[in-house]
Amino acid sequence: MKDLRIVIPAYNEESSIGEVIDRVRKACPEAEVLVVDDASKDRTAQIARSSNIKVVSNPTNLGYGAALKAGFRNGVNPGASVKYFAFLDADGTYPPEKIPELYNLCRQKDYDLVVGSRFLGHNVGMPVIRRIGNKIFASLISAYTEKNITDSASGLRVFKASLVPLFHDLPDGLNFTPAMSVNALFAGVTYAETPIEYARRVGNSKLSSIKDGYRFLKVIMDATRKYRPLLFYCTLGLPFMLVDYIVKLFTRTKVQNG
Repeated sequence: MKDLRIVIPAYNEESSIGEVIDRVRKACPEAEVLVVDDASKDRTAQIARSSNIKVVSNPTNLGYGAALKAGFRNGVNPGASVKYFAFLDADGTYPPEKIPELYNLCRQKDYDLVVGSRFLGHNVGMPVIRRIGNKIFASLISAYTEKNITDSASGLRVFKASLVPLFHDLPDGLNFTPAMSVNALFAGVTYAETPIEYARRVGNSKLSSIKDGYRFLKVIMDATRKYRPLLFYCTLGLPFMLVDYIVKLFTRTKVQNG
């Protein structure tokens, strides 16, 4: 696994980052591990550095997707040793012990992208409302791309470094992962899922079910409009654009009213 870089985006995860790093190292002793600290206000960066691994620190909080892209930025130049990337969250929800399995599916079975599915494995860490939302998003992506998936927003993945340019323009926020899934599938990459366990996170979640749920839906619709415009406009396109207009109008009115 010397050709694998594992990226761990982190923001205010001092209570879990040390254990996550230890588990990653134990599961993947030969892989390169990189923590991208997204301007944490606690001791996340210090704890990561004390583990004697490379830490990249963003000067300001840029978002989950931006942190991941910072971790991918190197290692795709000609002659570089990094041929595969993995990433997982720093909150202890995803099992680092599954990374070798995902890596081997990429390397030995020649998949471009392998996703750890929380809905194929034992999922105890996801609240009911998020569980329902994620199933809806996965169903939408499956319908539009004609590829069956169960988890569009999983934060545990391994993929070929050659795919990095495909992800440059994806969102900087938490909607990076569903955008990654739908754009990869529309682009025709070989894609697989494997079961993982999903634990309760350490600390408080940074995801807003309503706000981020809307963003998840928007990236799915935007990708469908880009890759399959006729399908988009003939099905959910018009209702989605109406909802988008109403949300923007409501937000604008709220700002104007102070």
